[in-house]
Amino acid sequence: MPRPHEDLQRHTLTDHTSGGPIVTFAPASWWAIDVAQVTEERAPAAIASYETLIEKARAAARKAHEAAVLCSHNHRRVVALLRLDGHEAYGHLASAWDDHHLLAERHAVAESRSLALYKIAAQAGEAIVDPTSTLVCAFEHLFVGVERSAAIVTPIAAAPGFRGACVFGSDDGRASAIIYVFSHHEEVQAFRATPEAQRALGPIGGTGESFFPVRAVRTFA
Repeated sequence: MPRPHEDLQRHTLTDHTSGGPIVTFAPASWWAIDVAQVTEERAPAAIASYETLIEKARAAARKAHEAAVLCSHNHRRVVALLRLDGHEAYGHLASAWDDHHLLAERHAVAESRSLALYKIAAQAGEAIVDPTSTLVCAFEHLFVGVERSAAIVTPIAAAPGFRGACVFGSDDGRASAIIYVFSHHEEVQAFRATPEAQRALGPIGGTGESFFPVRAVRTFA
């Protein structure tokens, strides 16, 4: 019986073992971030597809570095993050990933996706992605500029259970992304519902694909 990703790309010799090393976020580094909205049953295929794409990108050029694949707890979002050297590397990556047909009509894995180049604009605490960690990680994708989303750094640093956060601004200035790390699920949910978070980022679901708890499925270094 074919593996979940083989309806997209047959005979791919990719090891899809979960886990991996800790991924950290260097200040001002460039990251390609792709957020895919999927049906719950297609999440494993999306994860496998991103793992294949990341491994190919890392094998094809030294300008692609550490990476992570995240899946929301409800299996409706899959997020891929890959650190790049900059615009040239992103151009090659975007072309290759578009050719992979994640939205192909015959074998559609994603209902929608939004690949863009981002640069880290603000950080607080120690934001890491670790598949073995018991800490709670959440991801937020917003259609607002980084100047607005970076305002979250001051109030979040004082929130109960806070461990780290990283704010990314898209290269075109139209979107931003945030990774939150807290000790417990209830703490990150409580912070996102505070007036401070609402003022900086808007209500959950109001300005983009918004906030969702995630688990790290696979990391690369």
